[in-house]
Parts: sequence; C-alpha cells; structure tokens
Amino acid sequence: MKSRKGNTHHVLVLAEGEEVVQTILDYCVREKIQAAWIQGMGAVKHVQVGYYDQKTREYILKIETGPFEVASMQGNIATATSGPFMHLHAALSRMDDSLECIGAHVKQAVVAVTLEIMLTPFEVPAARVYNEKVGINLLDI
Repeated sequence: MKSRKGNTHHVLVLAEGEEVVQTILDYCVREKIQAAWIQGMGAVKHVQVGYYDQKTREYILKIETGPFEVASMQGNIATATSGPFMHLHAALSRMDDSLECIGAHVKQAVVAVTLEIMLTPFEVPAARVYNEKVGINLLDI
C-alpha cells in the first residue's frame, strides 16, 4: 500500500493481493484516525458481502470470487470497544460480458488490480454503540 496525507484527506493506493478491510483499519491505527469517511474505486476479488437480517439479527454473508470493478465504495470508520470499526458498502460489477452488479455490506475483499481509497477524518468524535432494538452497533455522534 502506498499512502499520502494532506491537511484534510488521506489517499491510499492498495496493491493487488492486499486485504481491503484489514489494510485500511491497520492504517487508521498507525495514523491515529478514530473516525473517518471512506470512498473508493478500483477492482476486487474474493469478496465476502452480505446484509443484516433484521428478523434473525444476523449478517447473511456470501463469498463471491469475482473479479469485480468497484463501481462505488463508501463507508466510515468509528471507534468501538475493540478499536476502530469499519462499516463499508460497495456496488460491484462483474468483469465479464454480463456486467452484472451486486451491492452489499463488505466484510472482506482482496484487491484484484488496484484500489484507490480516500479517507476524510471526521472533525467530531464518532463511536459505534450497541442498539438493543436493532441488535447491532450503530453510529453515535
């Protein structure tokens, strides 16, 4: 991964084979980023994506091998009891003649070619706090 930081943004360029979620979280720990907005584009493979089932209160996750173009990726980093926590979603387009798109919560992904990420740290603290009614940690500001 290459990185560069400016006054208000951090730009990360992840290389083929890097695991997306853990690489970004490790960077946030090193740079002491406790809360930020994430935007990205590029290509990924071997993704674990899914959704939160409100009835069962569980994430339903599926592994897709890809590769996929990352048409859009966005999310945030906030503090949680275990450290920085990433909430990440993406619209992914199959790299074949179908161009079929899937969109979901991203639990894991491996960079296929490159992934360009912009982190914009929040100017206010943000944390994930467990919400009993919903059954997951929600953003609290």
